[in-house]
Amino acid sequence: MASPSGTSDPVQRDPTTADQAFDAAFSLVAFSMNRYVIDHMLRAARQFTDGDFEMLVLWAVLAHQNVTHLMPPGSMPSTVLTDGGRVPDDVKRLKPLLLRDLTAITGIPRETVRRKLEKLAARRFVERRGRAWVISTERFEPDLRDFTRESTRRMLAAADEIRMQLAVPETKARG
Repeated sequence: MASPSGTSDPVQRDPTTADQAFDAAFSLVAFSMNRYVIDHMLRAARQFTDGDFEMLVLWAVLAHQNVTHLMPPGSMPSTVLTDGGRVPDDVKRLKPLLLRDLTAITGIPRETVRRKLEKLAARRFVERRGRAWVISTERFEPDLRDFTRESTRRMLAAADEIRMQLAVPETKARG
């Protein structure tokens, strides 16, 4: 049954109904979300950084910060990317990030950041540009693409599971 807003999706209902559904299903929702997040972090750390979570965080933050200038909050990736999902050659691609910025963003001590960046560089995940760092574009294919494809499948499955959990109170109320 559609809500007054025209959707049957419990996540998009009016805030009061959505909050009630969330409160009723909190434990299940929290478990499902945490299961996805932990699974994702473990898979990523094992595949890309030999289980080193700090190194994984540094790589992920660096990758995100290198491209945030291309996609400001609220922008759609399609406004920046080509039809093939790539950044056009005429656009400045990656914005290098200083070690001090990575330290400030992550809260990881400076020397630890430096040491882990050197390890990432040795594995060709990042590269130094003067005094700053960028992710290495040579590591995008095919491992990262395949990992992201599988992560997307798992995230959508988790979202479907959470939507069903949030719909349970509505179903019980009608039953």
